[in-house]
Amino acid sequence: MTAWQRILQLAATYLKGDNPCGVYAQVRSRRFDTDAVLEKIMHHDKEGFASFYERYRGRVYRFIVRQHGTGEYGKAAYYSAWRHLVVAGLTSRTAKDLKLSFYQYLGQPVSSLMTTKRDQRPSNYLPRDIEQDGNWSLVLIDHFKRLNDDKKRYFLFKHEIGISEAAIARTFEVRKQVVESSIKEAESELRVKLEKSGCPKRLSLEKLYRESRVVKPPVSWDGEILRSFNMWLKQADRPNSEGKIESTPVGQGGVGEKWTSLRQQVKTKLSMLKHAKPKVRERKLSSFHR
Repeated sequence: MTAWQRILQLAATYLKGDNPCGVYAQVRSRRFDTDAVLEKIMHHDKEGFASFYERYRGRVYRFIVRQHGTGEYGKAAYYSAWRHLVVAGLTSRTAKDLKLSFYQYLGQPVSSLMTTKRDQRPSNYLPRDIEQDGNWSLVLIDHFKRLNDDKKRYFLFKHEIGISEAAIARTFEVRKQVVESSIKEAESELRVKLEKSGCPKRLSLEKLYRESRVVKPPVSWDGEILRSFNMWLKQADRPNSEGKIESTPVGQGGVGEKWTSLRQQVKTKLSMLKHAKPKVRERKLSSFHR
């Protein structure tokens, strides 16, 4: 069948009222109406969540790992963000409220308890095959991770998530001038560092960042997130569950449950240390020092 015959066949199918592209076309058409999909999430619709996830998975993944890395901390942050979207959908009044809650959650650290460990751990932001190409988008991301936290966050909300400076300011209740200034400083700093690294001036910052957006979450993460939808709803619907952490048997549950359990254990340990009486420990020399 020639290309023209195929086009005529698709046109004829459309005129008969059939869907020439099948179910996939229906999902794609829903995905472009973000508010409609968010409303489906608010009504516990798993297909709506899957559609929203398919559209934003790459953006959210890059937003998180370019700040926290791709290790256990980054994975837990990614998992926690999607769980928040599902749980917040139960109490949000409108799709706009749910979107705002999701952005606000993305814009704050998952936990301050692991900050030191996060900063000391080396990160790998791009796949190995891209690293071997030696393209300038890799150099851009390498310089990006040296920006301060506010510059990273505002830069990513503009260039990755795709919202305006005014929307960012409203989301975090700061002045628009603060956001604009942080983004402008971040972009200027990155351009200067790229030029010093030998990057040709003809390659714009926007072009280089677009090239870096090929990074997507691992398939295993996708499967874990989508399978967790019903579990998150059940957890949120349990009576008196707010503020309580249920123990998860070893080998069960996803990384989100493990991360929540870890945070609770750290908080409990810190609380116990705070109220414990100081003890004098007798220092023992090892055989090496005798």
